Amino acid sequence: MTEFGCARCSGDDALTALAFCTTRLNKTHRLVERSHFSVSLRRCPECGQSFAAIFTEFVDGEGGEDAQYFDFVPLTTAEVSSLAAQGPRVDLAELGALGSVRRRLSSSWPTGGEKEIAWRTDALSVREGH
Repeated sequence: MTEFGCARCSGDDALTALAFCTTRLNKTHRLVERSHFSVSLRRCPECGQSFAAIFTEFVDGEGGEDAQYFDFVPLTTAEVSSLAAQGPRVDLAELGALGSVRRRLSSSWPTGGEKEIAWRTDALSVREGH
């Protein structure tokens, strides 16, 4: 597996990396921008590593604790070019496949569950929230 990023955007401590990535990465492209689903391409100001930032929320209509998921998938330069060219018609299966073959930073907060922030290497299913 190829190593991506620097100690700031890809360091071992997932909570510290998430704090950095959510506040310091620069948006380079907005691919999808909806109220419950967004995909943007971002770049680390420290090392230049690119990421796909994927936010998904599933509104359940009860209790106000809607499931929220936020993933940062590291990308190569070629992958950034391909995804940027797709724009709002970004291939969600392709995006999920990229996030399934390498370590990604993930914040998962399922409805009624505990919030988990971790580096993950399992399968990533990307679908629009609602």
